[in-house]
Amino acid sequence: MYAALHSEQTKFFSFGWCILGIFGAVVVPLCYLLTLNVPKTGGEKEILSLCLQALYLGHPGVIFASAAYFGQEYSNSALRTTLLTQPSRLKIVCVKFLNNVLIIVITGVVTSVICLFVLYIQHDMKLSSVYELMITGSLSVSIISWVQIALITSAISVITKSLIVPLAIMLPLMLGLSHMFFSISQSAKFLPTLATMNFFSIPESSVFLDKWSGLGIQFCWVLLMVVIATLLFSQRSIR
Repeated sequence: MYAALHSEQTKFFSFGWCILGIFGAVVVPLCYLLTLNVPKTGGEKEILSLCLQALYLGHPGVIFASAAYFGQEYSNSALRTTLLTQPSRLKIVCVKFLNNVLIIVITGVVTSVICLFVLYIQHDMKLSSVYELMITGSLSVSIISWVQIALITSAISVITKSLIVPLAIMLPLMLGLSHMFFSISQSAKFLPTLATMNFFSIPESSVFLDKWSGLGIQFCWVLLMVVIATLLFSQRSIR
């Protein structure tokens, strides 16, 4: 398992699009905070809100990296070689999902630390133990949302055997299309890109799902998409 995971990590970081996605997930939130024109005397909740808003802007990078990681198997016709080195399809797809989760979690932690460091300098923050606990809890759940969006994107890539299709679906939804759907029908709040909106908003908005219901709905999307992707990957013929 360790050898297979190491191989997948090498494959991830040897593909330029994957690196570009991770770079975007770190740099875009940082640029948002550096260019933000807000008073430097915000309270604890205001500072946490800024950090969560910055993390929300990292979603497109997460989507880009995840789609590229799984899509390269099909766009570069590399899947045949992968299956020669590891014939067990179930093991391949499980290792790939696990590797994607680990990379996104590490990226989320690095981005969170950088954002907090920037805010600490900008606002001369004084951290209490209660505030540190609140920050840790909020940012941890936000990273879980990153992971779930990454898994949904990866699953779409496997289902469609494409790098481009998951980008064409998930990026517009994350960048505003889901909000347009929401303006037409409130049922759109159950979309995976809107379900966890309240994790990135302080105070919470009553028009969206509450935090834990939203996380549960998003997890249902993950479960559905990953199961379908795994079944198709295990049974589909490779050309």
